[in-house]
Amino acid sequence: MIYLGILLVLLACMVLLDAKGKLFLFRHPVRGILALALGTGFFVLWDVLAIRQGIFLHKESQLMTGIMVGEQFPLEEVFFLVFLCYCAMIAFAGLPMLVRGLRGERHVP
Repeated sequence: MIYLGILLVLLACMVLLDAKGKLFLFRHPVRGILALALGTGFFVLWDVLAIRQGIFLHKESQLMTGIMVGEQFPLEEVFFLVFLCYCAMIAFAGLPMLVRGLRGERHVP
């Protein structure tokens, strides 16, 4: 349960960062949700294929809920993949803003 809690806190932090800078979901909500869903779906498929090949195996942990959404596929993995994709999109969208800031230019949302 601890791992899921940490992931949810990290996701909340990313949402706050996104909201403040209007970087991704808060700039273009429909396109953002679609991109996030497609990216997460890609990595879920990747994981499923890796599980079928015996590459990824789940090991029980007291830090996890124990809820499985598929064979060898814990609930926490879904939240991790959403976090991974969301973090990547915010980093990609925020990079130009960071570069402008380092140059001393003002940000225009």
